[in-house]
Amino acid sequence: MNKTLGYIFQILNPVLKTRDPCTSWSEVVNTSQNEGLSFLFYRSAIKKNINIPFSIKQSLKQEYIYNWGRNIRILEELAALLRVFKNPVIVLKGAALLSSVYEDFGLRMLGDVDILVRPEDVLEIDKVLSQSGYQSDHTLSFYRVTNYLNSLVYGKNGSPLLLHLHWHLTNSALPNYIYAEKINMDKLWKEAIPLKIRESDALCLAPHHQLLHLSEHAMKHSYNTLIHVWDIHQVINHRKEKLDWERVCTESGEFQLKGPLFYSLWLSKEYFGTCVPPEILEFLRPRHKGMGERFFFYLLKKGKRREKLCWLFYFSNISGWQKKMKFVFYTLFPPRDILLHMEDIENGEKSFLIWKVALRRLRKALRLLGKVPQEYDD
Repeated sequence: MNKTLGYIFQILNPVLKTRDPCTSWSEVVNTSQNEGLSFLFYRSAIKKNINIPFSIKQSLKQEYIYNWGRNIRILEELAALLRVFKNPVIVLKGAALLSSVYEDFGLRMLGDVDILVRPEDVLEIDKVLSQSGYQSDHTLSFYRVTNYLNSLVYGKNGSPLLLHLHWHLTNSALPNYIYAEKINMDKLWKEAIPLKIRESDALCLAPHHQLLHLSEHAMKHSYNTLIHVWDIHQVINHRKEKLDWERVCTESGEFQLKGPLFYSLWLSKEYFGTCVPPEILEFLRPRHKGMGERFFFYLLKKGKRREKLCWLFYFSNISGWQKKMKFVFYTLFPPRDILLHMEDIENGEKSFLIWKVALRRLRKALRLLGKVPQEYDD
């Protein structure tokens, strides 16, 4: 943990023991912004009467107020759509957290708003969105559950709401196909709990499923921004009495998410002092890590968090060289129809799309391997 992050964590959570405060305010602000923690840092610093330079304080205040207003507008527009939808939807991630575990609408930035619907409801919801002025950049001739693409993004001119419509919990980013089929969607729907979005009715995942989903999502992004880990910290703190740790552990195994859950909980406890029962971490701790996973854990312990590092973890946890080669192949060469939805391209580039993506991903893999140290601990 570097000195700047240590200072930020000390402000966010005073129980942590960190290094001496960092004196460079520009570095503190830049780091907190890069990690998605700047609004949290600002509000915590104000509550603790931290002596922030006036110009920086005013800048943070303006950004916080803007984010608060933007989030309110997004949630109001989402609430209006929820009143029109005929069938229940599950609100996921940031929008669900802002409406349940966060105490302030300005504390977390919303990107797109993720909602989960049943596959058989997609056409009806697509129709409602179209009638409400929302359009997707892409169209699908089918809405079946696949191991690659299970979502579409809708936007509307003049609206800050980008609606990410999912019909499965996992989305198009690889390597979802390794565990997507193991996630029991019927169980998620059956155990979902009521949620209010600006007085409109919706659902959110049960606490144990929410924790699993947030862990899977954070791992998918290789923990590159710590707001994903703070979300996990918030859920655990807010749901203390309702969080069934036995269910969390059992279903992490059933859904093949035991590894992502362990690393997410470990990081949350390491960075934010989250109250994770020691026996839970010990139960989830990987017993036989391959070289790729050992390197992945080494980088996390060194504070090195970059996109695509999760490939090391997943490659290491695939048994058998045939399956490992299949993983490499599908990582470099996803199906062409899926790539057309994952890539923002011009028509003339379509014939070279597969090779373009393969070469880009291969370069990333080689850069990643080129940074492997001579020696690292387990």
